[in-house]
Amino acid sequence: MSKIKVSDFYYGAVLSMLFNRHISPALVESDDDRQVYDLTTNKDNYRLYIKYRKDKQKNKNTSYNSWQFAFSENEIDELKSYIKQNINFAIALVCGVKALGDSEIAVLDSKQIEEIIGLGKKSISLSKKKNETAYRVSLGGGRYDAMQIKTNHFEDIF
Repeated sequence: MSKIKVSDFYYGAVLSMLFNRHISPALVESDDDRQVYDLTTNKDNYRLYIKYRKDKQKNKNTSYNSWQFAFSENEIDELKSYIKQNINFAIALVCGVKALGDSEIAVLDSKQIEEIIGLGKKSISLSKKKNETAYRVSLGGGRYDAMQIKTNHFEDIF
Protein backbone atom coordinates (compact mmCIF):
# COMPACT_ATOMS: atom_id res chain seq x y z
CA MET A 1 0.00 0.00 0.00
CA SER A 2 1.30 3.49 -0.85
CA LYS A 3 1.17 5.89 2.06
CA ILE A 4 0.19 9.51 1.50
CA LYS A 5 2.41 12.04 3.22
CA VAL A 6 0.80 14.93 5.07
CA SER A 7 2.71 17.36 2.84
CA ASP A 8 0.94 15.90 -0.22
CA PHE A 9 -2.38 17.29 1.02
CA TYR A 10 -0.99 20.82 1.28
CA TYR A 11 1.06 20.83 -1.93
CA GLY A 12 -1.85 19.16 -3.71
CA ALA A 13 -4.20 22.00 -2.73
CA VAL A 14 -2.03 24.53 -4.59
CA LEU A 15 -1.65 22.22 -7.59
CA SER A 16 -5.42 21.72 -7.73
CA MET A 17 -5.95 25.49 -7.86
CA LEU A 18 -3.43 25.73 -10.73
CA PHE A 19 -5.00 22.83 -12.64
CA ASN A 20 -8.42 24.46 -12.28
CA ARG A 21 -6.94 27.45 -14.14
CA HIS A 22 -5.62 25.10 -16.88
CA ILE A 23 -2.01 25.64 -15.80
CA SER A 24 0.30 22.62 -15.90
CA PRO A 25 3.24 23.04 -13.51
CA ALA A 26 6.54 21.19 -13.89
CA LEU A 27 8.19 20.11 -10.63
CA VAL A 28 11.70 21.57 -10.33
CA GLU A 29 12.64 20.64 -6.75
CA SER A 30 10.97 18.90 -3.86
CA ASP A 31 11.58 18.02 -0.23
CA ASP A 32 9.51 17.87 2.95
CA ASP A 33 9.92 21.62 3.59
CA ARG A 34 9.01 23.02 0.18
CA GLN A 35 8.28 22.33 -3.48
CA VAL A 36 9.28 24.45 -6.46
CA TYR A 37 7.44 24.44 -9.79
CA ASP A 38 7.93 26.16 -13.13
CA LEU A 39 4.72 27.10 -14.88
CA THR A 40 3.45 29.05 -17.84
CA THR A 41 0.22 31.04 -17.74
CA ASN A 42 -1.53 33.27 -20.26
CA LYS A 43 0.15 36.19 -18.49
CA ASP A 44 3.75 35.02 -18.04
CA ASN A 45 6.22 32.31 -16.98
CA TYR A 46 6.59 31.83 -13.24
CA ARG A 47 8.52 29.88 -10.69
CA LEU A 48 6.20 28.94 -7.83
CA TYR A 49 7.74 28.19 -4.44
CA ILE A 50 5.36 26.41 -2.04
CA LYS A 51 5.68 26.05 1.74
CA TYR A 52 3.06 24.90 4.22
CA ARG A 53 2.25 24.87 7.91
CA LYS A 54 -0.20 22.19 8.93
CA ASP A 55 -1.64 24.17 11.82
CA LYS A 56 -1.92 27.76 12.95
CA GLN A 57 -0.03 29.17 15.90
CA LYS A 58 -1.72 29.22 19.26
CA ASN A 59 -2.93 32.78 19.94
CA LYS A 60 -4.51 34.23 23.06
CA ASN A 61 -6.69 36.36 20.80
CA THR A 62 -9.13 34.11 18.93
CA SER A 63 -10.25 36.87 16.53
CA TYR A 64 -7.35 36.10 14.19
CA ASN A 65 -5.22 33.21 12.99
CA SER A 66 -1.48 33.29 12.38
CA TRP A 67 1.18 31.05 10.87
CA GLN A 68 4.96 31.33 10.87
CA PHE A 69 6.95 30.07 7.88
CA ALA A 70 10.68 29.65 8.62
CA PHE A 71 13.26 29.72 5.84
CA SER A 72 16.70 28.07 6.10
CA GLU A 73 19.84 29.88 4.95
CA ASN A 74 19.83 27.73 1.79
CA GLU A 75 16.21 28.70 1.05
CA ILE A 76 16.99 32.41 1.58
CA ASP A 77 19.99 32.07 -0.76
CA GLU A 78 17.76 30.33 -3.31
CA LEU A 79 15.21 33.17 -3.19
CA LYS A 80 18.00 35.76 -3.43
CA SER A 81 19.29 34.00 -6.55
CA TYR A 82 15.80 34.21 -8.11
CA ILE A 83 15.83 37.95 -7.42
CA LYS A 84 19.36 38.39 -8.76
CA GLN A 85 18.52 36.40 -11.93
CA ASN A 86 15.32 38.44 -12.34
CA ILE A 87 13.20 35.27 -12.28
CA ASN A 88 9.48 35.99 -12.11
CA PHE A 89 8.44 34.04 -9.00
CA ALA A 90 5.83 33.83 -6.31
CA ILE A 91 5.57 32.02 -3.00
CA ALA A 92 2.41 30.15 -2.05
CA LEU A 93 2.07 29.77 1.71
CA VAL A 94 -0.45 27.08 2.60
CA CYS A 95 -1.99 28.04 5.94
CA GLY A 96 -3.32 24.80 7.36
CA VAL A 97 -5.89 24.27 10.06
CA LYS A 98 -7.17 21.06 11.62
CA ALA A 99 -10.26 21.02 9.39
CA LEU A 100 -8.30 20.78 6.11
CA GLY A 101 -11.18 22.26 4.09
CA ASP A 102 -10.83 25.53 6.03
CA SER A 103 -7.13 25.91 5.17
CA GLU A 104 -6.12 28.92 3.07
CA ILE A 105 -3.41 29.83 0.57
CA ALA A 106 -1.62 33.17 0.69
CA VAL A 107 0.49 34.16 -2.33
CA LEU A 108 3.31 36.69 -2.21
CA ASP A 109 4.86 38.01 -5.42
CA SER A 110 8.58 38.52 -6.01
CA LYS A 111 8.52 42.23 -5.08
CA GLN A 112 6.93 41.45 -1.73
CA ILE A 113 9.46 38.67 -1.06
CA GLU A 114 12.33 40.96 -2.05
CA GLU A 115 11.11 43.54 0.49
CA ILE A 116 10.88 40.92 3.26
CA ILE A 117 14.34 39.48 2.49
CA GLY A 118 15.73 43.03 2.31
CA LEU A 119 14.74 43.46 5.96
CA GLY A 120 16.92 40.47 6.87
CA LYS A 121 13.95 38.36 7.92
CA LYS A 122 14.37 34.58 7.97
CA SER A 123 10.71 33.84 8.49
CA ILE A 124 7.33 35.11 7.38
CA SER A 125 4.73 35.66 10.09
CA LEU A 126 1.34 35.75 8.41
CA SER A 127 -1.94 36.57 10.15
CA LYS A 128 -5.55 37.22 9.20
CA LYS A 129 -8.49 38.42 11.24
CA LYS A 130 -11.81 36.72 10.69
CA ASN A 131 -13.67 38.23 7.70
CA GLU A 132 -10.67 40.36 6.62
CA THR A 133 -9.86 40.51 2.92
CA ALA A 134 -6.10 40.65 3.42
CA TYR A 135 -3.39 38.74 5.22
CA ARG A 136 -0.83 40.72 7.16
CA VAL A 137 2.88 39.98 7.05
CA SER A 138 4.67 41.30 10.11
CA LEU A 139 7.59 43.54 9.17
CA GLY A 140 8.66 44.03 12.77
CA GLY A 141 6.11 46.54 14.02
CA GLY A 142 3.14 44.33 14.82
CA ARG A 143 -0.13 43.83 12.92
CA TYR A 144 -0.74 47.52 12.31
CA ASP A 145 2.62 48.16 10.66
CA ALA A 146 2.45 45.16 8.34
CA MET A 147 2.52 44.36 4.64
CA GLN A 148 -0.96 43.50 3.42
CA ILE A 149 -1.49 40.60 1.01
CA LYS A 150 -4.92 40.37 -0.61
CA THR A 151 -6.66 37.08 0.08
CA ASN A 152 -7.38 36.73 -3.65
CA HIS A 153 -3.78 37.47 -4.72
CA PHE A 154 -3.62 33.93 -6.17
CA GLU A 155 -6.22 34.92 -8.77
CA ASP A 156 -4.40 38.20 -9.49
CA ILE A 157 -1.14 36.43 -10.26
CA PHE A 158 -2.37 33.26 -11.94
